[in-house]
Amino acid sequence: MKPFILVAFIFIGMMSFAQPSKRGHDMSPPMDKMANMSAENIATLMSKKMTLQLDLSENQQAEIYELILETTVKKRAQRANRPEGKPSKEQHFEMQNKMLDDKIAFNKSIKAILNDAQYTLWKQQTQKKKKKKKKKLKH
Repeated sequence: MKPFILVAFIFIGMMSFAQPSKRGHDMSPPMDKMANMSAENIATLMSKKMTLQLDLSENQQAEIYELILETTVKKRAQRANRPEGKPSKEQHFEMQNKMLDDKIAFNKSIKAILNDAQYTLWKQQTQKKKKKKKKKLKH
């Protein structure tokens, strides 16, 4: 009887420290807010953030705004046209290939708009964001 009570106390103690899994949640609140915004609002906010971070000129800010607006509209259209359920291997390959082509084109466009110093700073910031996001997803 005593071993059973001891095991029950240990089990209850371990269960009280258990935490629910963070996986499986929907988007984080900031991303959820971005999903509800219009493409124009997202482009405005992102271009202004880049202006503050990279010290963009008015011309650069306008070009960045147009680029972000265009990519946001494309991404939303791709999400709307996403197949229901799990895509086949061919569909998954095509989606990944298109996504990478879009990223390459975006980076080329950014490089054309920004000068060398701004581009290297932007590249460093995006790498930091990726590392932070990866670290956040691990935990």
